[in-house]
Amino acid sequence: MHNLLFMTFSNQSGKKGDSGLNLRNRLEKLGAFEIYLWKEMVLQDESLFPQIYALMYSDQPKIAWHAAWVIDHVSEADPAKLEPYIPELIDRLPKLKSSSLRRHYTRMINRHEIPEDQMGLLIDVLYNLLSPSEAIAVRANALELLHKIVLKEPDLQAELISVTDAILEEDLTPGLISKGKKILRSLRNQ
Repeated sequence: MHNLLFMTFSNQSGKKGDSGLNLRNRLEKLGAFEIYLWKEMVLQDESLFPQIYALMYSDQPKIAWHAAWVIDHVSEADPAKLEPYIPELIDRLPKLKSSSLRRHYTRMINRHEIPEDQMGLLIDVLYNLLSPSEAIAVRANALELLHKIVLKEPDLQAELISVTDAILEEDLTPGLISKGKKILRSLRNQ
């Protein structure tokens, strides 16, 4: 199966060389169905993970988003693959202009322990991501990550309760309302 998947994504001649440019081209055309093929391919071929991870920093928004989409799915299946990259993701999170990238980054970061020396930076960024102008999925991920942090840093609990109460007063989607209420229940029962 690996060879078939590789051939699907390799260059036209079928040679494995020069795959970096071809990965970029294929990522640009990535569709929803193909994400699962990419995930399986990257899980089977260790050498592809760092190549696709590097494309998350492409100056071409679509390539960066699609690369993040693949890495997000791969790291969901095998979180250890992304572990060494978590500090870099946290550092880059405040600089992201794309809500799609912010959604994937917050999802990926949420699967891992937060380095102690980056906790302050991450908390500030996450509170900023709770802004009503932010995409709902990003806000939900930020809220979930803040909850995870507060469970380890109980001194921050009162602030998160206050902010979550304020969020729930907005006109929100049912999913964000449900997540907010669940987080409030958890925090108030501690």
